[in-house]
Amino acid sequence: MKFMRSINSLIILFCISINAQTILNSERVLSKIDSVIVVGASIDGDFSYGNLNLIQTNFNGQIGKKINNSVLRGVFNYAYTSENKEVLSNDWSGQLRLNRIFNSNSIFFFLQGQNVKSLNLKSRYLLGGGYRMNLYKNSSDYFDFSLGIFSENEVYNYNDISLSVSNIRYSISFLSSIKVFKKLNFNNTLYCQINTKSFSDFRLYFEPRFNYSLNDKFELFFTVRSKYHSTPYIEIKSSDYQSSFGIEFSL
Repeated sequence: MKFMRSINSLIILFCISINAQTILNSERVLSKIDSVIVVGASIDGDFSYGNLNLIQTNFNGQIGKKINNSVLRGVFNYAYTSENKEVLSNDWSGQLRLNRIFNSNSIFFFLQGQNVKSLNLKSRYLLGGGYRMNLYKNSSDYFDFSLGIFSENEVYNYNDISLSVSNIRYSISFLSSIKVFKKLNFNNTLYCQINTKSFSDFRLYFEPRFNYSLNDKFELFFTVRSKYHSTPYIEIKSSDYQSSFGIEFSL
């Protein structure tokens, strides 16, 4: 039964999505990890034919497992959208992350890859690590801070030109969870990624999320995601936004 309670399925009731994020959030699955495997997944789609030919599918999955003092997590997302046979997105993203825990703190290592068609980003690969510190923790709330560094390799296709960009970036993050009421939780994730050669080149990712527990098995959620790049390498907008709400249930 413990294993069954740890398997989570996510149903998206409504989603307004701009699939243009280049920073992945693997924190949501961490709070549910115990000694067994934790799985979370969502899939949704929209198919229309006639005056408008539209195909839209989205898949999101997370998996995590704790082994002694180590936590291994994986995140994978895929989005496909075509309108009147024109492919608007055919994007994937994935991340593997390992945390080695020491009391309430940990060191971490991660590997990430993705592409984003709307950003003309053919590929982006990251490899890095860092240290995560717990600043406050009680039975229901926590506030963490982390510092890290990673290598970044990107390839853009823009106006029939292939542009390759390689950087080393510092990573700073703030991670928190607060129980607002008995059934309402507020989780917040903030990432800042700074180019080591130019501090004016930085990326921000902000994701507040509200969770309302209906009972032991069902939970409503609402989340907003915001991404900002101070100096885009090609002619695209600096900011992207995404919002979604739905219901999560566990078996």
